[in-house]
Amino acid sequence: MDVVVVGCGASGIAAIRRLHDAGLKVLGLEAADRIGGRIHSVDFGVGKVDLGAAWCHGEKGNVVYELANPLGLLGRPERENKFFVLSNGDLVPTDTGEEILNAFNEEVGKADKNTTRGIDECVINATYTNPVLKKDHKLTKYFLEWYERNNHLGGKKDPKTGKSLKGLIEFWNSEGDPMLNWKGKGFATILDVLLANPSKAINANILLNKEVESIKWSSQKVDPKNPLVHVKCKDGSLYAAKSVIITVSVGVLKERHTTLFSPPLPSDKINTINNLQFCILGKIYIEFERPWWPEAPANFTLLWRDEDKAKFTEEYQWITEVFGMWSVHHQPNVLLAWTHGEGTEKMEKVSLEGIRAGVEKLLDILRTKFDVAPVKNVIRSQWASNPLARGAYAYRSVAIEENGGSAEILSEPLYHGNDFPIVCFAGEATSHHRHTAVHGAVEAGFREADRLIESFKTLG
Repeated sequence: MDVVVVGCGASGIAAIRRLHDAGLKVLGLEAADRIGGRIHSVDFGVGKVDLGAAWCHGEKGNVVYELANPLGLLGRPERENKFFVLSNGDLVPTDTGEEILNAFNEEVGKADKNTTRGIDECVINATYTNPVLKKDHKLTKYFLEWYERNNHLGGKKDPKTGKSLKGLIEFWNSEGDPMLNWKGKGFATILDVLLANPSKAINANILLNKEVESIKWSSQKVDPKNPLVHVKCKDGSLYAAKSVIITVSVGVLKERHTTLFSPPLPSDKINTINNLQFCILGKIYIEFERPWWPEAPANFTLLWRDEDKAKFTEEYQWITEVFGMWSVHHQPNVLLAWTHGEGTEKMEKVSLEGIRAGVEKLLDILRTKFDVAPVKNVIRSQWASNPLARGAYAYRSVAIEENGGSAEILSEPLYHGNDFPIVCFAGEATSHHRHTAVHGAVEAGFREADRLIESFKTLG
């Protein structure tokens, strides 16, 4: 075997595609019973919904867009109709809500990015200095909490785990529409594009239910013309190859790098893994008997008052961390509710019956102003509790800025001598400027495949 790819999400599948097309012998090992990783499109409502990645974010410089758009697979969203809803059911005027959010965005936009500070520190300080945010302190407080959750800022328990301001310049947005949808067919469509390119269907070997237990590699005492890495799975199966590409999430690396790699990873790579943070997001899809929102697509911003949070028992406290509900494209009867951080961890521990009961209590807030239709079905994500994921995406933290580490360091291969890459690293977290997104994951998979293709040429 030339290359073993560990993890068959978007990055792993991209690497397999490229290596296969170059004529190399490649094997994909996937711990789950499906491919896709944090892309997970499931049947719900009148089509598919995405429990993980859902949108193609942007066009220019976006490899997913470049692959999918020529095939007519992407749809453009309509303009949203926004509703700012307090937790007692009262509506905040749209102009007021947008003025407050624009003020937060402006403060972040003008903040010094070449610093170790976190975004959360920036927006909290802005509530005391920005004229718009000082107008109504209570209302601003509700919007601040929403802004922190909606932008996944993190760092509430430990500021060092929050998103850094410098991360805003390290990440390169792709120009164009940031919310392109998959016309109701799900993000897993991109896996079909990669695996079954109309011009050349792939014939690589991908094995499911193959959780990797250990990866033995060495930079010395190996035949330079036939360097081997040994990959052992929990079922006892063993695979040998000249090189391996690791595409598992940062969440998994945090938990398992000490037992996964022998010899251990270099200290600078371990430092990066420890300092990078992994965002935890939760989704609850709610299917109704009929659409009840006044205009579609609708976007409900939920603003929680302390006195309303106190009305919920401990069993239902997770509800108070739902921060928004959105219409779902090509799903006329469905809304998507969002949670973040600890709220997601709480939500994931609740049974599906408990989720439905909680959703009904949440909808009681909206029933004060809207004729909410009966709930038909619910489904939710569980990425934080999934041992093969442990969250949604990696981001630069305050700890990274203070203690060092980067996507570039994480992406650096482990070499035989100084020339042949024995262990390569892909996945969205290793994308130098497109991390957090599927197109960053695909880009990273192609990058490592191309690296190996060139390296194999030197072996003769």
